[in-house]
Amino acid sequence: MRARSTWALLAVSLLSAAAIAAQEQMTGPPPVLAIGLEEINPGSMAAHDKQVVAYTALFNRANAQGHRLGLVPVSGDDNQVVYLQPYASFADLEATRKKTDEVFAASPALQAELDALDRQTGSMHATQKTLIAVYRPDLSYRPVGPAEVGKSRYFTMSTNRIKAGRTNDYEGYVKQYNRAREKANLNEHSAVYQVITGAPSGTFITLGHNRSLTEWDDFTRDMHARNKAIDEALRRGRGQAAARDGRGDLRRQPIEPLRPEPEDQPRPRRGRRGGPRLLDPQGRGQGPGRKEGNEEVVRVEGRAKARP
Repeated sequence: MRARSTWALLAVSLLSAAAIAAQEQMTGPPPVLAIGLEEINPGSMAAHDKQVVAYTALFNRANAQGHRLGLVPVSGDDNQVVYLQPYASFADLEATRKKTDEVFAASPALQAELDALDRQTGSMHATQKTLIAVYRPDLSYRPVGPAEVGKSRYFTMSTNRIKAGRTNDYEGYVKQYNRAREKANLNEHSAVYQVITGAPSGTFITLGHNRSLTEWDDFTRDMHARNKAIDEALRRGRGQAAARDGRGDLRRQPIEPLRPEPEDQPRPRRGRRGGPRLLDPQGRGQGPGRKEGNEEVVRVEGRAKARP
């Protein structure tokens, strides 16, 4: 099986009380997730950040429904902003967007302010994309609910693009890998989403979270023992490993309440030539084969954003 994987680490400063309240009805990962990407033109990030404050204030004043988790780079592309918007269902997604449109349509003053902000920020964006994904509990490993996520400061994101006709192989590998992690009793958590629109077929996104980067110190220190346990559990299944071609980022979530409407995702990078490397669904390497891809980790700066 061949897969192209993008690995990212994203960070949060503080989950807003409004966002937590909106997700308290969910006991696990949201069934539907809108994932957005904005590419900001080089040199425009500072000006764009100032407009974020205005958008957030406008949407909060309008009491628009829905919430958005805005994530800015810690590593990788410093001009790339990622957004996560949770929904209970597709009906919820449709209703939320409809009510937001109605709120602005009913107020000429709010609509005029929104149009003005759109004109000011339009030239700052190189691209804006949105993809919509559904939660795959069968591919996830010990996923946590909103309460635990709300305590996290950093997020990891791994994007795997599977070659046509090999999706079943990929799913089989992830399930096998999770069985190995369960057998090794690893204290890790991941939620897997399958993209159904906005990206090529066979695109899977795995989200993880960390309260602090000190957890990475623990992971690095225990990596040898962890990988040994995984290798033993996967001894008969190494042939199902995914080949990786990826890139790493680090981002952070906003402080203010986020009231959306979506728009906007990370991307792959070529690695060194060599054989396939076993990956966990969070993009962290282990097992046999040559290493492909590089990860970068740098400092994070977070911003709230209500709308690109």
